Amino acid sequence: MTRNRARKQAIRAAAGEGGYARTARLHEEGSRAILAADVQRNAVQAFRQAGWPTESENFPEGGQWSAYAGPVWSLLSRPSGTDTDAHPDDADHHDLTITPGFTFIAPAISINTGEAMVLKVPGDTPPSELVSQVSAAVARARESEIAKLVNDAQCAICGDSYPARHLLAPTEAQEVTVCPSCVFDGDLLGAYDPVRLAYDIDHLWFEELAMPAGWAAVAALLACAGGKTFVKRLNEAGVLEVPGGHWSDLSQLRIWLPPHSRPAALDGLGAGAGLTRVVEAVEAAHPDLRERFRTQLAEELEQDPDEDGRDYLVEQLWPAVIAYAVALATQEQERPGHRPPWHVLSDSFEPGTLAGHFRQLGSSLNAHDLGVCFTLEVGLQVVAEALGWNTHY
Repeated sequence: MTRNRARKQAIRAAAGEGGYARTARLHEEGSRAILAADVQRNAVQAFRQAGWPTESENFPEGGQWSAYAGPVWSLLSRPSGTDTDAHPDDADHHDLTITPGFTFIAPAISINTGEAMVLKVPGDTPPSELVSQVSAAVARARESEIAKLVNDAQCAICGDSYPARHLLAPTEAQEVTVCPSCVFDGDLLGAYDPVRLAYDIDHLWFEELAMPAGWAAVAALLACAGGKTFVKRLNEAGVLEVPGGHWSDLSQLRIWLPPHSRPAALDGLGAGAGLTRVVEAVEAAHPDLRERFRTQLAEELEQDPDEDGRDYLVEQLWPAVIAYAVALATQEQERPGHRPPWHVLSDSFEPGTLAGHFRQLGSSLNAHDLGVCFTLEVGLQVVAEALGWNTHY
């Protein structure tokens, strides 16, 4: 009787989600039960530790746990049970001794573009191995999708060839579409529309596994310059879609990393990592980057580096500088038959064009201030050089 009473108390204490019958069976199965909630939590934590931008639902829906890791949609479910709407840890509907399984799908939204990658992995796979398998599969799928691209259009500014859907309009003139290197070019005139550009980037972001890597750099510059004000404008734009979380959280802004000849600073990161983690990795490997920027600029301005002069570094834009260096290096490697995208350093950070965008972003930055262009142009060269990339084109 005492044993029965103790057992009932333990059951009642644990019965928070699914009721008495479910929890009683959990206790009967004891250590043999494999909880999908635990598997999901461990996997999400592993992806986050590896630098992947990761979002997870707080509850299962339709009998499965859902999450988004970088460009991947993750689904965790049990292969048993008769009720697909039941909680995956409901012992009244599922045999909890059977291991749940993951299905990873990329791109995250594949309704219009189709699935470039479908990977099934058992839920008892060690979390670190799980991340490695998904990262390798994503890299292979992206490489395969890029190889299929047909360059049927040209950037209106530089003339470089791209698939038409990968060129976006930074102004209200929708027929003027450009590549990532030319968004802020001096030849673009007026009626800048960064809000629509941001939503167009989002479409590529979630629907195109083969999107040009450089668009992440453009997104980083818009997000860094606009901050919370830009996020507010995106939310008030009257668009039926919700803007991506990366506009308000740089850790969610995915940077595609170089598939080959990756610098040691980026070792250990997956095929795509959040910008915050990329910045941390680069600066940990090269803690003197800001001083290199100041020294390089002083040399170009023919100033004494020890002179007590003005500091032209705009810290607010520094993450965007690193994003540009990494993203453009990735794009160069992924498009070996094309002109390298470093022509962004010619006149593609033009103060007037930047100022037009900044006004629409609601940015507090003055694009005509020398520090903005110096930070972007000189900073990009310094970071790229530190990481071993040649910016000549």
